[in-house]
Order: sequence, then structure tokens, then C-alpha cells
Amino acid sequence: MKSTGEVMGVGKTFGEAFIKSQLGAGVRLPRAGQVVLSVKQSDKPRMVEVARALLAMGFTLAATKGTAAAIQAAGMPCKAVNKVAEGRPHIVDMIKNDEVVLVINTVEERRNAIADSRQIRTSALQARVTTYTTMAGAEAAVDGMQYLDHLGVISVQEMHAQLLA
Repeated sequence: MKSTGEVMGVGKTFGEAFIKSQLGAGVRLPRAGQVVLSVKQSDKPRMVEVARALLAMGFTLAATKGTAAAIQAAGMPCKAVNKVAEGRPHIVDMIKNDEVVLVINTVEERRNAIADSRQIRTSALQARVTTYTTMAGAEAAVDGMQYLDHLGVISVQEMHAQLLA
């Protein structure tokens, strides 16, 4: 039998199961620090809820100007930072300077946005900073991060018995 590298997480909620799968795959999940957000326009409403959850867990937020404006408009604190194309200091500089523990980056289908996103993802990968590039992934991760201190073990048999009850 050959391994395909797949990981399964089992939990009482989707968030708990997702976080277990992430941990099983070797993803490093932070418990504190600064999160950088840069999301496309259509993702901003969902991102506001992600930002709210991150702040509730004690994280600080930094975001590109448009994303920061959406967070601030919702009444939450957020530091505005430059996109790569806007000049230094920018997101990549923050990643390289170890100022970032998590990156959430979704991208518009524009050439300069794609180039910026590539630099952000490449720098995060080199610095071993966990990155989510979809809102669904970011939402699941942030939901699951709330369980990091309370992860329990449950067998597939126990889970199946609960489903039948």
C-alpha cells in the first residue's frame, strides 16, 4: 500500500475536524501574533467575520488598505500596510521580518494582483508562515483554531455510534 499524503480529521464540529487534519498534515497554527489579510473585493464581507474571530482570540491584524478599511468600517482595529506594488515597507517585508504568524490572501484575476499574491505566498512558504488562499479555508481554519487547546481523541467507531444514536 502506498501513502497518498492524505490526512483525515475527526471532530464533533467541522472546525475541530479541519484543524485536526491541518495539524496532521504538519501545518503550523499560531496561537498569538499578527495576522496579515489581503482579500479580493468580493471576499471582504466574509473576511470581516474572520477578522472578528481572530481579534476575539487575541490576534492583532494588519491588512492592505482596502481590506483594512473594510475591517475598520466594521469597528475593529487594523493596521494598514502596503501591497507589494505600492512600495516598501509592504507585506513581504513583514513576512521576512518575522512580524507575521498567519496570512490570509485571496486574489483578483488581474496581472498585478496575481504577481503580488505570488510574492506573498512564496515569502510565506520560505518563512514557514501558514497561508490560506481561499475564504472557505480561512473560515474553517479560524473556526478550528478555537479548539486548539481542547482537542480530544475520538475513534471512528465512537463517531459512528453517535451518528446512529
